[in-house]
Amino acid sequence: MSQRLLDRYAKSEFVATLSVLSVDSETDDDYLLLDIEIIELYKGNKTNLLKIRKSKGSGCPMYSPENTKWLIFASKDQNGNLIFGKCSGPKQLDRTFDKERFPNAEFNYSKSLERKLELLETLKEEKIEPINTYDLYTSFKEESLEKLKGHEIENGNNAFYEIIVNEDLSLKDIRILKEFNNEQLSNELIDFIKKNIYIGRIGKLKTIPEETKIILGLHYYSAENERKSLILPYAF
Repeated sequence: MSQRLLDRYAKSEFVATLSVLSVDSETDDDYLLLDIEIIELYKGNKTNLLKIRKSKGSGCPMYSPENTKWLIFASKDQNGNLIFGKCSGPKQLDRTFDKERFPNAEFNYSKSLERKLELLETLKEEKIEPINTYDLYTSFKEESLEKLKGHEIENGNNAFYEIIVNEDLSLKDIRILKEFNNEQLSNELIDFIKKNIYIGRIGKLKTIPEETKIILGLHYYSAENERKSLILPYAF
């Protein structure tokens, strides 16, 4: 199962869009040293240095060239270094594609990136701090999501709910953190979530040591051509 964006955020100590000014591969035997300039900081403290573990012994090697722009999720290693790699989910903001070979790739990539940045901006503006202490995940049956098609929302494509989870992974309560600008839909969503949400734990574990909270994010996709509008959980 691919790691969800909200979980990447929760598990990271630094989330930002940034420019890579220079890359030093000589000073440190274990890391590439990146001199960076932050464009937008979503989580963590300002810094001008990030590290990428060199490929030897690393299961997630990558390279961020000079003069490129990125969305980065970084965490501290045992020595306090802010590091990231391919597995942490970085996205290049200025990535280009061969339009002849992949005519739709750039558009699709840009739209996906736009949704990610919109979500992060909403978290920052609303001061929502995702947490996921016990590696829980939520899902809905595909047929149940059919009920969320055909709605109209004028402003704001994101809604967030705090899900309070019992020790046996059952739903205890829901608290609205940010709702869609559609009162009828917002009322329906609470009932929909209560009836249809499934809460699981990675590793097929069925319990947690104590009651906990997780964040559920929903995104509104407007109608396009013959496709009705729809609402889906964040899963990218």
